[in-house]
Amino acid sequence: MFSNQTDKIKWIIFTVSAIGGFLAMMDSNTVNVALYEIASNFNIDINHAQWAVTVYILILSTFLTLFGKLNDLVSRKNLYALGYLVFALGAFFNCTSVNLITLILSRIVQALGASILLSNNYAIISSIFKGNKRARALGFSTALMALAGMSGPMIGGFLMHYTNWRIIFVPSIIIGLIGAYYSKKYIPEIVHKTQFKFDYPGMFYMLIATLSMLLVISKGHNWGWGSVRIVSLGIVFVLFSIIFYLREKSITYPVVNFELFKSKVFTYGNFALLVAYFALFANAILFPFYAQQVLNLSALMTAVLILPFSIMFMVLALLNGKMTKKLHSSILMTTGTILIIMGYIVFSTVNESLVYWNIIIAQALIGAGSGCYQPSVNALIVSVAPMGKMGIASGILAMFRNVGMLLGITISVSIFDFYKKTGLIQGLNETQAFIKGYHYAIYWAIFFGIICAILSYMSHKAYKKESTANF
Repeated sequence: MFSNQTDKIKWIIFTVSAIGGFLAMMDSNTVNVALYEIASNFNIDINHAQWAVTVYILILSTFLTLFGKLNDLVSRKNLYALGYLVFALGAFFNCTSVNLITLILSRIVQALGASILLSNNYAIISSIFKGNKRARALGFSTALMALAGMSGPMIGGFLMHYTNWRIIFVPSIIIGLIGAYYSKKYIPEIVHKTQFKFDYPGMFYMLIATLSMLLVISKGHNWGWGSVRIVSLGIVFVLFSIIFYLREKSITYPVVNFELFKSKVFTYGNFALLVAYFALFANAILFPFYAQQVLNLSALMTAVLILPFSIMFMVLALLNGKMTKKLHSSILMTTGTILIIMGYIVFSTVNESLVYWNIIIAQALIGAGSGCYQPSVNALIVSVAPMGKMGIASGILAMFRNVGMLLGITISVSIFDFYKKTGLIQGLNETQAFIKGYHYAIYWAIFFGIICAILSYMSHKAYKKESTANF
C-alpha cells in the first residue's frame, strides 16, 4: 500500500497527523481556562460564556462524519493541510473578537478546521501501522492530546497572567501554519475512491437535532420545562432525529453508516466513549470557575492545578500500548473507569477552603483513569472497522467523543446553575450556593462514570463473539 520510502518516514507522518489532534485539544483546553476572564471582559455569566466552547464542539461534531468520509475519498495530504489552515484562520479571528457574538463566529471557523483534523488523524495513523504497533501509535497520539491538555492550560494561564485572553490563540496560528506545510510535504496521497456523494440534507437534519437538544438541556430550567419554547424544541429534536435516522437507512451514501452499528462492539464502545467524555467534561468547564471565583486563584495557578490530570493522562496513555501486552484491554478499561469515579468522589468533598492535596489527588486519579481507559477503547472500536470504512469509523468515533463533551458541558452547567439558584433561594450566600451547584454537577459525573463502566464491560463481552468478518 505504501512505498518503502513512505514506510521509513511513518513516524514523521504519525507526528504530523497526531499534532492535528494536539492542536485542536490544546485550543479547547486553553479556552476553558480563559472562560472566567472572557465572561468578565464581555460582562456575561457562565451560561453565556460556555457557548464559546459549546458551539465549537457542536460544529466540530456535526462535520466530523463529512470530513471522515472525505478522508476515504480525496487526497488526505490536501485535506489535512486545509484543516490546519482553516484552524489557524479561526484562531486569528478569535484574537480580534470584540464581543461574544464575534467570538462565537470565529470559533465556528476554527471548529471546521478542527473537525478536519480530528476526524482524520486516527485514520491516517491506523492506515500506516498494524497490530500491536497500531495500538502503540494510537496510544502515543492520545498521549499527545494529553500533552495538549497539559500545555494548553499552562500556556494560556501564563499568557493571561502577563497579557490577556486574546493572546492565548496565537500559538494555534503558528502551529497551524507549520502543520499545513508538513502535511503537504509528508502525508501520502491516499484515495480509496474517485466518486464523491454526501448526504448534505442528512447533515443538516443532524445539526438541527443536536442544536435543539442542547438548547432544551441548557435553557430548560430558565425558560420552564413546560414552556412553549422548550416543548417546541423537544418536538423538533425528536422529529429531526427520526427523519435523520430514516434517511440514513434508506440511502447508499449516509452521513452515519448505521451498518457499522450492527457490531455490538462498535455500538457499546462508542456509547461508552460518549459517556466517559460526558463525565470528564462535567468538570472541565466548572473547575476553572471554581478555582478563580471561589478560591480566588489566578489563571496561572488554575492551570497548575489542572497539570496533575494532564501529566497522569499522558504517562498512562504512553504506557497503554505496553500494558495491553500483559493486561487485557477490559482490565485497563475497568481500572480506568474506577480511577475516574474515585477522582470525582474526592472532588465532591471540596469547598471554599483551598486544600491543594485534595485537588491534586483528584486530578491525578481522573487523569490516570483517562490514560488507562481512552487508548484502550479507541483501539477496540477501530479494530472492528473494515479498512475501506476506517475513515468513516474514525469520524463516528470522534463524533461520539465530542457529543460526549457537548453533553458534559451543557448538562453539568445546567445542573450547576439550577442548584446554585436553588441555594440562593434557600438563603445561602454566593460562595455557598456555588459550592452546592458544583457538588451536584460532580454527583452526576460519578453516576455517568458508573454507566461508562457497564457499557465498557458490555463492549468487551461482545468483542469475544465478533470479528471484522461480521461486517
